Amino acid sequence: MQLSELIKDLEQWVFADQTVLLVQPKLVRRYDGGSGDRYYYTIDESGVKFYPSTTTFTKKVLPTSPYLVAWWKKHGEYADVLTQQAADYGTLMHIAFADFFLTGFDYATSREKVKSYVEALGHPKDLIGEWHHKLNKAVASHAKWCSDFKVEPVAIEMQLCSDELGIAGTLDLVHYMTDHKGRRTLCQTDYKSGNIYNSHALQLSVNKLIFEENFPHLEIEELYNWSPKDYRTAPTWEFVNQTKNPYTPEIIECFLKIYRAEYPENFAEKKIHVFEGTVKPNSTLTDNTKQITVTEYLIQTLQS
Repeated sequence: MQLSELIKDLEQWVFADQTVLLVQPKLVRRYDGGSGDRYYYTIDESGVKFYPSTTTFTKKVLPTSPYLVAWWKKHGEYADVLTQQAADYGTLMHIAFADFFLTGFDYATSREKVKSYVEALGHPKDLIGEWHHKLNKAVASHAKWCSDFKVEPVAIEMQLCSDELGIAGTLDLVHYMTDHKGRRTLCQTDYKSGNIYNSHALQLSVNKLIFEENFPHLEIEELYNWSPKDYRTAPTWEFVNQTKNPYTPEIIECFLKIYRAEYPENFAEKKIHVFEGTVKPNSTLTDNTKQITVTEYLIQTLQS
């Protein structure tokens, strides 16, 4: 189960202060295309247009971290399970942080929410206690960080697409932040529930270009990754400044050329299997299954 399935027709969480009021230029939806790839799409009078996600793009053009390769070798066949669990916990953390900004995070109901989430995904029930404790501490760290840096959200979990790059992504948090010197800057922060790597800077840099294409009157000044850290006494976190990185617009364009050459597939015409009705002994299977394009499937789904 993905975030898009938990929050139907996800509204774009847009905040504003007296300086800026953001309105999402167009509705962008998400589709997980299988094999770990993620796409976004828009629909208008001209039809459906697909965009690979920044996550998929960066995964395809950057080499796999040797630390990740070693981790996969260590865990063997169980690595897939651990990877999915980590991804699902990360989604839960994102939802909790959005709740924090929107309505406040209620510790009294957090265990029940974690329980429902874990059961809906079919994970082992012994994760409920672990994730509940971990999530509560993560929210406390996030709240302390927001307070210490006077975080003023501009947009949360905003899905945006770029027609110039042909890529779309979800920006975890665009916000103003005031440092200890009183300097107030517009920042983009990407949440990570685990370790932070230098490669994450490419995703931030691409999303910065996407944001500024959609909101040309605004310029993101600084890029960060944020991750909660475990603690015994006081909430703490890892906050990495990724602003000064090698991924200039020119370098990103080179990566895009490589991506387009390596992965020229027209995703809109990709065929998928659709199953319907009730299959019984001696029934004709052609009545229950058919192949249609992803475009046809999405249009049918939205119409229904």
